[in-house]
Amino acid sequence: MAQVSFIGLGAMGFALADTAAKFGREIVVWNRTSDKALPLAVGNVTVAATPAEAISASPMVVVCVSDYATTASLLATPECMAALKGRILIQLSSGSPTLSRSASDWAKRAGAAYLDGEIVAYPNQIGGDEFPLLLAGDKAAYDAAEPLLKEYTPQARYLGSDPAKSSALNLAALSGSLGMTIGIMNGAALCEAAGISLQELVRDLPTNTAYDAQALMGSLRKIENGGLDSSDAPIGVWVQIADLMIEFQQETGYRTDVSAFARQLFGRAVDLGLATNDVGSLLEMLRPNRP
Repeated sequence: MAQVSFIGLGAMGFALADTAAKFGREIVVWNRTSDKALPLAVGNVTVAATPAEAISASPMVVVCVSDYATTASLLATPECMAALKGRILIQLSSGSPTLSRSASDWAKRAGAAYLDGEIVAYPNQIGGDEFPLLLAGDKAAYDAAEPLLKEYTPQARYLGSDPAKSSALNLAALSGSLGMTIGIMNGAALCEAAGISLQELVRDLPTNTAYDAQALMGSLRKIENGGLDSSDAPIGVWVQIADLMIEFQQETGYRTDVSAFARQLFGRAVDLGLATNDVGSLLEMLRPNRP
């Protein structure tokens, strides 16, 4: 019997299978387009004819396809459900916390131990040590899979038994990237409106973003430990900054979508009496049943 089977050989799935093979593991692979498996078809790699055949060949199955709907279409068949019994299923496709729980439920009905994972990396980073691999679900399954997962990155870590936690944490981190991306593009618009070369912005961003990241980490600690009632850069200051952005963008004919959104959010916090608070108090605005 092989050590691990891989379902899906897209860019990321191929990198996962290739890395396991390079570590000397006996692996089985399956992909809808079998030609993608040809570069892997060497000594310790077997190409399966069907997903059920791949599952049956190993005690551990790694699925990395485009989304959870594709996973279900491939694995939620009578043949695959029967083959999954007693096996560890590691889902490394992209999905939401709700979909993670749904996938865990049907895997359990099939008698499989389920792990849901998020790879916070590009395919060419697999096998390196610079990215986190987030896993949640069955603890015994994680313990059994940990040697394989650590081959992908020493930063593989277990978040708990709720399978939704891996995708939720990944989305939370991506939210930070999303906010930074939107904010920087708005900054580019401000530079352009003032006739400033974007190279000047490029020069300043590393320093500014490093400082902002450090300050935001402090805000997150304040949310958990207290101390949100004071700040060197309170919410009221950010309202004033947003107002200045809006004024300049309106004068120069640039759209105010990003600045106006920030002004609305910070303004609501001011209306709740949080003007002198740390920006961590914005979490109040996002909780359920808040004005």
